[in-house]
Amino acid sequence: MAVDKQCKNLYRSPSPAQCMEHYGCIYENNHLITLLVDPVDGSITDANRAACDFYGYPLRIFRKLHITDLQADQASGMETFIKHGMPGGAHGRNRVYMDKHMLAGGQQIDVEIHTGMMSMLGKSCIYTVIHDISERVRSEQRLRESEERYRDLVELCPEAILVYSGGRILFANKQSEKMFGKKKKELIGQRIEAFFSEEYLKSAKYNKLMAWGATVKERFRIEQRLIRYDKRIFDVEISGVPIIYEEEKALQLVLRDITESKKEVERAVKLQNHRHTVVFPLEDKAELEKLYIPARTLSGDFFIFHKIDEERVIGMIGDVTGKGITAALNISALRVLFADCLEVTVDPLQAIKELNQKAMLHLGEDYIAACCFQLDFGAGVLKAAGAGINEFIYVPKDQDSQCLTVRGAPLGMFGNSEFEEITIPFYSGDRFCFYSDGMELLFGSQELSRSYEYLTDKVAEAPLQDDCTWLNLSIK
Repeated sequence: MAVDKQCKNLYRSPSPAQCMEHYGCIYENNHLITLLVDPVDGSITDANRAACDFYGYPLRIFRKLHITDLQADQASGMETFIKHGMPGGAHGRNRVYMDKHMLAGGQQIDVEIHTGMMSMLGKSCIYTVIHDISERVRSEQRLRESEERYRDLVELCPEAILVYSGGRILFANKQSEKMFGKKKKELIGQRIEAFFSEEYLKSAKYNKLMAWGATVKERFRIEQRLIRYDKRIFDVEISGVPIIYEEEKALQLVLRDITESKKEVERAVKLQNHRHTVVFPLEDKAELEKLYIPARTLSGDFFIFHKIDEERVIGMIGDVTGKGITAALNISALRVLFADCLEVTVDPLQAIKELNQKAMLHLGEDYIAACCFQLDFGAGVLKAAGAGINEFIYVPKDQDSQCLTVRGAPLGMFGNSEFEEITIPFYSGDRFCFYSDGMELLFGSQELSRSYEYLTDKVAEAPLQDDCTWLNLSIK
């Protein structure tokens, strides 16, 4: 090895033997897979211990090989190595490229090859360092396949999906074209407002969405009415989640057209409200006051009155599990089941038992909390049976209220449930108050016997956690 000047910290220049010994220590003990390649014919002039261990060739065999012998694609030949690996430029600039190599046992691996020129005892050679990147390549392949599957799923999704950041649409799926009325390429780079004029249902939330851009940290859901440029109206449920898109923070928005479902809900609300405008069947016998406030658009609470004859009325107050359309459907089903029960019995306890068996058969995992009662004005008695709604209030005329209990599990919960029935004599001026558990969250038992005006004022000031239903029957 040529020496131009004295080595630092030495009194005299090292001999070639000393240089080779120093080079050998660094080269042989290096954990990097290293080869020395003749730039003229591509023959491998040397390989360190790490290379021998990795490829599975002893050094004597390695020195008989050419760099092309390691290539998995034998057809690529020396030209590939010269094209990609030969250091170039006036100063022999280093090169980096990727290739597939073959181990001695026949296994193909992905490698990243770093090359540079060096001089060894006056002879130039290509110093080649090889990194096994098989796992990285497999990971990248899995990532590409995952991204392709994700894109396929997004394109097949029946809802419009956008990626939105900085007030601009970065990505839109095929279904977005239907909602926006434009081709995907016309959506990219535009604002949502470019295609809709807003008629805000929840303007504060929507304005926050528009301002959020990529700063939101949690998933969210809002409802928004959008009027498209062609005046078509969409009621849209917008669900969003923060994501990283092309190394940028963004929001993935799923826009679901709920126009028709909202119309169905509106029709269900009208039907539900109509059913709750009923009067007490024997108005000359008792006066009915009712407080009915859904916590959401559609309530899971209900009440029913049925005239047995000119002296008797059977009624029920209840609360079904679930909300929205599911609750409305369960209430409708229960009304049918209750009507069937009345063909068999008009006794509250027997009606509850019949309903429990029918609920087990027809309502699956849905339960119904209910209290069934009968007022017999001829005999002057009230009978009541409980199934999940286990309390009601009796207020004798000019006396303190009494909270009465009728035990029993909700309908449809257990096939062998036992239910209690209580009989209370009543007189003119007495009152009975029946209520759902939403009222119990807001009022104490003593308050629930107070006036309609008092309860209405207090409910109006309170945030509702559940549907509220209260029935007050005053005996005439």
